[in-house]
Amino acid sequence: MKFLNFNKRWKKIKRTLTTFTICVLLALLAGAGLPISQMVQSLLTAGSIEVMEENSSLEDSNMAQASLLEQIRSNDKLSRVFLEKNYVCGTETINLGNFTPEEMITLVKQHPGWSGYIEAENDLVVQETVNDLSPHCKENAYMSLDKEGNLTLFEGKPKEEKAIRTFFQLDVGSMETSLPAGVLEQLQNGIRVQDIEEYNSVLSTFGDYAVAPVGNIVD
Repeated sequence: MKFLNFNKRWKKIKRTLTTFTICVLLALLAGAGLPISQMVQSLLTAGSIEVMEENSSLEDSNMAQASLLEQIRSNDKLSRVFLEKNYVCGTETINLGNFTPEEMITLVKQHPGWSGYIEAENDLVVQETVNDLSPHCKENAYMSLDKEGNLTLFEGKPKEEKAIRTFFQLDVGSMETSLPAGVLEQLQNGIRVQDIEEYNSVLSTFGDYAVAPVGNIVD
């Protein structure tokens, strides 16, 4: 796909520019007499914050699963289990079959990343987050612009106007002057995304031209 080839070249240029910028900053800091070790320390501090956020997310996940296990133990009417797979794009529900409450507890413990809820008294719905597109999205997803100029994920071709999710408004004027000829037209016609790599590639490329974030459209 021409767009993806362009995106790879563009990312390479961005990496080169980033490296050059860092070198210039280091030279300026050294010229100003500011110890470079202070910059390293600030980077380490930023890294520590990221680790703390990851640990907090893990703790929240553990608490959610502990709550789910308690709900299972307190409900002896449970009999069926459904797996709800929440993808980056799309949702898929699978009937896992009949389980005793004890088997449900074992199943949930075997999957630390699962959360869930009880539905209609006797159905346990366990939820899994999947960093990928659902099979349906892989066959039907397009990235394009909506009528307001927002980067939007569509089910089917954009002209059908079946929006799945809206990301952010784009500065179309800047795109016209900055991007190679044909890229904006390709986006307007719809860029086919068939996997998570293409999905992230489109977001990364056009994210540089975001004006402001907007709310998501519910599936």
